[in-house]
Amino acid sequence: MKISKVIAESFRDLKNNGEVATSKKWQAIDAPDSLYEIINRYIQMDMPETAEELGKECAADLPWAENHFQERINPDCNHNPGYEYQNWPYYKVNTEDNDKKFRKEGETFFSHTYMERFWPDTSIKGTGKMAYNYGNFADTVDKLKKDQGTRQAFFAIWHPQDQRDDGVRLPCTIGYHFLIRNGKLHIAYLIRSCDIFRHFKNDVYMTVRLAQYVRDQVDPSLKLGQMSMWIGSLHCWNVEKELLNFRITQYENIN
Repeated sequence: MKISKVIAESFRDLKNNGEVATSKKWQAIDAPDSLYEIINRYIQMDMPETAEELGKECAADLPWAENHFQERINPDCNHNPGYEYQNWPYYKVNTEDNDKKFRKEGETFFSHTYMERFWPDTSIKGTGKMAYNYGNFADTVDKLKKDQGTRQAFFAIWHPQDQRDDGVRLPCTIGYHFLIRNGKLHIAYLIRSCDIFRHFKNDVYMTVRLAQYVRDQVDPSLKLGQMSMWIGSLHCWNVEKELLNFRITQYENIN
């Protein structure tokens, strides 16, 4: 199914089947409102072959989504806080800016960035008796280059330190699984929590772009197959649920 139709159905599902949920915290700060959510949302969509087709089908926030994607995959951009966060369309610069609330007092950096998770310090030893070194995104790509039939090409964004409650922001993304079968590259995307208005379309965009990038690195002759996505909590703020109809119409009108 086309991405635009899947996104429209996801908005419709939230509108028709959502329930109010309360949580004490939202990204490590006091939650400003209750959520309106559906849980354990599983979707599948056909991946377009080009970034241009993808951007149209997702109605992603371009050029920001593409620029931030390029920031993530660039091994020379493993900075904290990075650059593109300031250009996010929903970023607000004022004294009450959430961005400042998300940092500990006196710090100029975030608790994590996706760039740091893509490109961790590979000299760090892991835990356990064997204590293998950390890997990075390039190692996942290399697994597919060495064996296109591998089932081990899972790239984790959620790291062991995220098990702790240190009162900081944690990644929404759990990780990505790449699988090549019958000349097609498929990707499964696991995400624990997703804001349907501000992040959903951009998360879909950057995940398919990741599949396109991996295809080009491993074997450009491969076709793109299915993107599967599991979302633990797909939600909006409760006060925003009346806006869901507008997004349903928007995505139904994408050809």
